[in-house]
Amino acid sequence: AIVISVPAAILSALSAAARGGVLFKGGGALETLAEVDIFAFDKTGTLTTGRAAVTRLVALDGDQAGFLSLLSGLEAHSEHHIAAAIHREALARDLQPVAVTDVNARPGIGIEGRDASGPVWAGNPYLAQAMGAPLDHPALQSLAEGADTVVYLGRGAQVLGAVTVADAPRGSSAPALAALRKGGVRRIVMMTGDNEKTAEVVAKELNIDQVLAGVLPKEKAAKVKELQSTGKTVAMAGDGVNDAPALAQANVGIAMESGTDIAIESADITLLKGDLNGILKAKKLSEATMSNIRQNLFFAFIYNLLGVPIAAGVLFPFIGILLSPMLASLAMTFSSISVISNALRLRNLKL
Repeated sequence: AIVISVPAAILSALSAAARGGVLFKGGGALETLAEVDIFAFDKTGTLTTGRAAVTRLVALDGDQAGFLSLLSGLEAHSEHHIAAAIHREALARDLQPVAVTDVNARPGIGIEGRDASGPVWAGNPYLAQAMGAPLDHPALQSLAEGADTVVYLGRGAQVLGAVTVADAPRGSSAPALAALRKGGVRRIVMMTGDNEKTAEVVAKELNIDQVLAGVLPKEKAAKVKELQSTGKTVAMAGDGVNDAPALAQANVGIAMESGTDIAIESADITLLKGDLNGILKAKKLSEATMSNIRQNLFFAFIYNLLGVPIAAGVLFPFIGILLSPMLASLAMTFSSISVISNALRLRNLKL
């Protein structure tokens, strides 16, 4: 009974999790999640819907159609949520994307390629800086001062213009984060490559404790490690290729089902319904499982603590009682039945 106390509870919990739309890769995450102190979240596609929309467009030469056609042709080679928003905007305006070849993704900062006129690029201020392209034009500065994400389009060291893209928080984000905090999570952190102004708008709406803005993909895992360095247990939730190292570094990695394959592979938990309420279900199940394991250990030990001394003859000198082998065997059987029956209760846990 002692041997099966933990596995019985975990197997029963994993079955309940699958029905609740939460997939655990193993029992380790199920045990650790109950002890998480800090939850870190990627912003785009995790806290937000991942279905962004273009809000403003500035073409410095005044040709908005030509600008958007080129930008769409370049972004068509990207799987990023922002790229999809730009492509949808071009289609909504009946614009044909410009043919772009020799495409090279620059993770976390943008994308490069070549059209009929030569090399082109699109991305955030980090990529513009790498290209030596100044962003001091008044129209561009006006976009940067807003709260939306800015994507610049350029050719060499020349910026051709920019668009701003907004992505609304998921409807489940605010209630889920509030429930996590109420459930004992000490700190909620948001990581994003967006600028601080954009990040603060979302953070304020969702009441997030700490914002890490302007974080490059290669820095996310290091940020998780910094949080762990204080002795805290950290869970990280994300959905993109760039989140995979951070998911692997965290004590518990959580991926959205709508995320990339590498993010799901790196994570310990996958939310099959793409809903942050799945994290609440997973945490509730983790806490119930740990409680169930402690109960199972009690059932396993109590029979031994009572039965072994009696079988050894402790009571014989006083009242002449010995525990027969048959009764001892029956007691051990009841011990196992008690443990398994208690573990099976997890299958009926309402998530």
